[in-house]
Amino acid sequence: MDKTINAMGLMSGTSMDGIDASLIRSDGEKNIEIIGNLYLKYDSELKNSIYNFSQKINSLSDLKTNIKEYESLEKEITIKHSELAFEIYKKFNSKPNIVGFHGQTIIHKPDENFSIQMGDAKLLSQLLRTDVIYQFRKNDLNNGGEGAPLTPIYHHFIKKKLNLKKPVLFLNIGGIANYTYSKNDKFFAKDVGPGNCLMDMYVKKTRKLDFDKDGTFASLGKVDNILVNNVYEHEIYNSKKKHSLDIKDFDINFVKGLSFEDALANLNFFTAKIISENIKKDVKEDFTIILCGGGRKNKTLVLNLKNFLNNNFCDIDEFNIDGDFIESQAFAYLSIRSLYKKNISFPSTTKVKKPITGGEIIKSD
Repeated sequence: MDKTINAMGLMSGTSMDGIDASLIRSDGEKNIEIIGNLYLKYDSELKNSIYNFSQKINSLSDLKTNIKEYESLEKEITIKHSELAFEIYKKFNSKPNIVGFHGQTIIHKPDENFSIQMGDAKLLSQLLRTDVIYQFRKNDLNNGGEGAPLTPIYHHFIKKKLNLKKPVLFLNIGGIANYTYSKNDKFFAKDVGPGNCLMDMYVKKTRKLDFDKDGTFASLGKVDNILVNNVYEHEIYNSKKKHSLDIKDFDINFVKGLSFEDALANLNFFTAKIISENIKKDVKEDFTIILCGGGRKNKTLVLNLKNFLNNNFCDIDEFNIDGDFIESQAFAYLSIRSLYKKNISFPSTTKVKKPITGGEIIKSD
């Protein structure tokens, strides 16, 4: 039996809004204690720099062309991660044995066999004087997988930990939406559509807001079903071969010319439709949906999802688990599994050829 150790997960997702940190104590299998969670919001200047840089990068050659800007921004992001790490150390009086460092996703292109997460693991290890595991997606991509989603093994663990007997679908709504379907000892997962990304992109572009809080603006607009259905048919055709998605797989041009509220209403409704239809296509039996990620707070989106899906819904928070920190907890958990050479991705989650471990370690000494 592997030893129980302390681990920290650091996660900055496709929403590009800040960093989530979680401290856990686990053996990477059956035992876990959540020590604490903490969030650091990017200031507007850094957030804009990350977003603007990501818009320039559509290929590896783009990355080479902009390598100096990449390295400068990567250093700044890494230092921000270290600041949050020291803050969570202090708050919970606990230092980890290992840090799982996801980094900031800039572009994810599994069909071209690359996924770029910005973050200097060597620098982070030096700053924290702690071993750091990073590059969680690389081994999966090198073995025929799509590099995402990686959190399903943790979702499956949560279901077993909560002793939930009936089938459960964890619907994680971040920048991209993904699900994990867990039944008995089996689970499968995939990215299932845009999450918050289209709505966030639109309010940022038109009103310089971070997001539509509670889906309030969307609730005031009118949905054009013909418009949404036309875009939906196009997107389903383009994305049906993809198991994992990038925010650049979608755009907001179809709401051009609509009022602010109508545009958000249609983006919200479209997001719910594509998520729901993909779920209905994949899972035919009865199951409970457990919502996690920032999108669970968008009341209009959740209402639209409930109208599309005839399932029992609940927030993961109802189980005394903070739904804002599932992914950072997952990467802490994955770092332990990586350290002990346990599998972190599976044919049923990323389409990898066989269950494999992943992650590379930077030693602090």
